[in-house]
Amino acid sequence: MAVQDQYNEHIRAGVPGQIVDMIPKTLISRTIEDAAGIGFGVPAFQGENDKGVTATGDAAGFVGITVRERSLRAEEDKFVQYDSVRLMTDGAVWVTAPAAVAAGDAVVLGGVTIPGARYDTSTSAANQIAQVRLGVIAAPAAP
Repeated sequence: MAVQDQYNEHIRAGVPGQIVDMIPKTLISRTIEDAAGIGFGVPAFQGENDKGVTATGDAAGFVGITVRERSLRAEEDKFVQYDSVRLMTDGAVWVTAPAAVAAGDAVVLGGVTIPGARYDTSTSAANQIAQVRLGVIAAPAAP
């Protein structure tokens, strides 16, 4: 067995689908319907079947963001069809931002504005990792 003898000076912030912290969160389980599977840290939408999810949909069909499964082999970078996937519906999760974002911005992933979500951290360019907080209650409209 090899012994690790080289270490990075800095620990990476997170990876897509990783749970950010220990604050209370809500995780649910659903079944992947897509033949191509679904990646980590991406939105999942109501599928054709009860408790089924797919990678495409709209804000009304948003179910949650996929949570990374550490028990999958390292070469697997997504859930495959018929896998049972954990989805975060409330809490904080790491995602890959599609563009530069600022803390407090609305979350747009896959061209869909995710309801009740905001970025908690900023990025300076596309494809950088950012924290998304789900379950944010919108401020009431002014009278």
